Amino acid sequence: MADPKPGVPPEVALRRLAALAREAGAASPADRALARGRARLIDEVERPVLPLAPRRRWLLPAALAPLLVILGLWALRPAARLSYQVDGVAPGDRAEGAALADTYVRGGTSGATARFSEGTTVRFAPGARGRIAAVTARGAQIHIEGGAAHFRVAHLAKAEWVAAAGPFTVRVTGTEFDLSWERERLELTMQSGSVVVRGPLVAGGVALQGGQRLVADVVRGELTIADLSAAGARAPGGGALHEAGAPASTDVLEDAGAPAEMGMLEDAGAPEETGGAAAAGAMAAAGAMAAAGATASAGAPAAAGAPAAAGAPVTTDPMAALAPASAAVPAPAAPAPASGSCSEHVARGDFAGAIAVAEARGIDATIAASPLPEIAALADAARYTGRNDLARRALLAERSRFPGSPEARSAAFLLGRMAEAGSPAAAIDWYDRYLAESPAGSLAAEALGRKMIVLRASQGDGAARPIAEQYLARHPHGAFAAAAAEILRRP
Repeated sequence: MADPKPGVPPEVALRRLAALAREAGAASPADRALARGRARLIDEVERPVLPLAPRRRWLLPAALAPLLVILGLWALRPAARLSYQVDGVAPGDRAEGAALADTYVRGGTSGATARFSEGTTVRFAPGARGRIAAVTARGAQIHIEGGAAHFRVAHLAKAEWVAAAGPFTVRVTGTEFDLSWERERLELTMQSGSVVVRGPLVAGGVALQGGQRLVADVVRGELTIADLSAAGARAPGGGALHEAGAPASTDVLEDAGAPAEMGMLEDAGAPEETGGAAAAGAMAAAGAMAAAGATASAGAPAAAGAPAAAGAPVTTDPMAALAPASAAVPAPAAPAPASGSCSEHVARGDFAGAIAVAEARGIDATIAASPLPEIAALADAARYTGRNDLARRALLAERSRFPGSPEARSAAFLLGRMAEAGSPAAAIDWYDRYLAESPAGSLAAEALGRKMIVLRASQGDGAARPIAEQYLARHPHGAFAAAAAEILRRP
């Protein structure tokens, strides 16, 4: 068979072949197989041929699809964890193996420092013990098991750092603070930035700002928050760590063994003047004296009998002595009215501002008509500033106006704690109410332990023994486990 003439397209040749097949006529019955083959050939030849261009348009996406999948997987890949190194750990800990040395830290004679790749440093005091856990690309969890540590967390977007000490957690983004945990007592001193502290005495969380100090004693059930700048104090050593075991400064906060009326949770019947109001009045008086001194030193004539400021010019104008005092010393400007909400001020750590907002609205109106978050914030601010009378009113309003809410259930525990010194029977009743309403609540262990302590103090070891057995069965490693074991050891 001769080759087709050059220049004839294959499609044309196939059509000619199909035409010749038709002209050949119908096939005989004996040649049915040949007829089926011929019909199939004609169908294949006459089937429309798709243009090649559209097919080619799919070639590029098909070729790029694997590349796009690879790029997507690369974009979604987990970010690399932060790296860190620890210097100055105790020699014995380093000898136990690299895995343990990288997570467990015990400060040597000069302390130990953990340095993270994004700039965060955690400095452990000599003898302090802690663990570095859950390291991610955005932060880590630092557990302080005992002693003190200084945190300087780099301020980066979406940072996730948590410092844990006993039952307390401190969530930070970018800040600097000192943290110590010894004998169930937490002390947190802020140098800069802000944190949120959560734990047994601050179940809802409390925000702290630079210049504030929090002391929480779990066993005594006392929580104190002080403003170092307002009290004329400063963080010791500009953020430097105390020597291990050194007593805390007492210029602002009393020691844990101080009488309860100096803390946040006073006797339910303690007068208001022993709390934050008296301190605030003393600070205001000091500020007024300082302001008066500044005005006099600025060149205003001194009052009769008052010594002139050193180096201040002495007026010789005889008419100056006849001028009224109001002309010499201008009246102080009226304070700006309180603004915002109680919850906003508490979230910023401005507890006095939260109370000022309620007072501007009217305490009675605030307690009677405000929503639950506002009343809860007012109760917290009052407790943190020693205004126990106001705190009690707000807590009782939570229970009467919003029964069954989580805040109302927690109010029962707080009311019990406030009633301990003045009325042990009332305190036990409030603890029983909390345990009945929240048997698995976040304060259940503490409520049961406080009930045991109050029973022992008011009725003796025999009355407290059943509660001690119940406590150890439910919370064998709780904060009151040692006290419960001591009760059970006695005859």
